[in-house]
Amino acid sequence: MGKYGPASSQVEQLIQHVERTTLDEAADLYQAHATRLLIQGPQSERQALALAGKYARAAGLENEYATARRDAVTAWRHSLPETRGPWLLVGQAIGNAAGALVVYEYLDDKELKLLLGPWRQAMGTLVPVGPGSGSRVGVLTR
Repeated sequence: MGKYGPASSQVEQLIQHVERTTLDEAADLYQAHATRLLIQGPQSERQALALAGKYARAAGLENEYATARRDAVTAWRHSLPETRGPWLLVGQAIGNAAGALVVYEYLDDKELKLLLGPWRQAMGTLVPVGPGSGSRVGVLTR
């Protein structure tokens, strides 16, 4: 198991993508995350984050979960565009996506849509790979 648990390669791919995020992608991610918050409300996101943290603790992945979120947001802070913008909301979406990857198999569809949905909408999706391709975790694609 890697630095981010069973989903280490997916989290690392997400972080690598974050490091080269374009201004247009950041704007798309902002729009996707803001729209989801407007439609479902910030309380839904807080509940999904609380459940993801609970699942991480129960699975013994609490450190991996926190590290994935922190490293993804740090990568975003280091690659922030020089232009002004609403980048805090983009960082939240990036942290949510990285953490969701760590506990992906424990989250239901509603929680996944809240935490990983904006990333999927703006940046790409997960395609299952590996034996049987029944795994819910896969590689990031665009």
